[in-house]
Amino acid sequence: MISSFLRIRDAAPSPLALAPGFVAAILGVATLPAEAAPAKPKPAATAAASSGQGQAMLLESAGKWQAFSSQQGRSKVCYALSKAETRMPANLKDVDGLLFVSSRPGEGVRNEISFVMNFDLKEGVEHQAIIGSERFALVAKGKNMWLKNPAEEPRMLDSLRRGSSLEVKGTSKRGNPTSDKYSLAGISQIVKRAEDACK
Repeated sequence: MISSFLRIRDAAPSPLALAPGFVAAILGVATLPAEAAPAKPKPAATAAASSGQGQAMLLESAGKWQAFSSQQGRSKVCYALSKAETRMPANLKDVDGLLFVSSRPGEGVRNEISFVMNFDLKEGVEHQAIIGSERFALVAKGKNMWLKNPAEEPRMLDSLRRGSSLEVKGTSKRGNPTSDKYSLAGISQIVKRAEDACK
């Protein structure tokens, strides 16, 4: 289960990190398409959803992408979400890789790109996101990854919109190489829908 969603480049966790409803939505409380939904919602996610706190609302689906919005008190969060289509090595197939493009207007955050890998990553090494011939350096904290240089987010988002697929190459905490592949079909429409919801 996603136990936290901390931003490595900030001293304090984002409110998004601490929102159980947000995690619950990702793990199956919100309606995901059959190919994106986990086989069974995690028990903790179900418990979080029953509290009625900050449940995510599905705004739109296109291709392998979905747009959601969630209200956490006075803070609104909007995000585009996709699940990795393939994952290597095979022993990681029972946990999903997730890619987010998130906006949190209350924090001045617009289109933050992040990955929830759902397995422990090796920290202090460089991981990579590859879109066509372009490569972007990623850093890890726990089970999560972000761009090493946040200033590259607009360029990476532009590449995601123009590309057809994304490969995320990482290294597990045990030192094993990993690879997640995402379809980028529908990303432009869905990111715009999430942006518009958080204007």
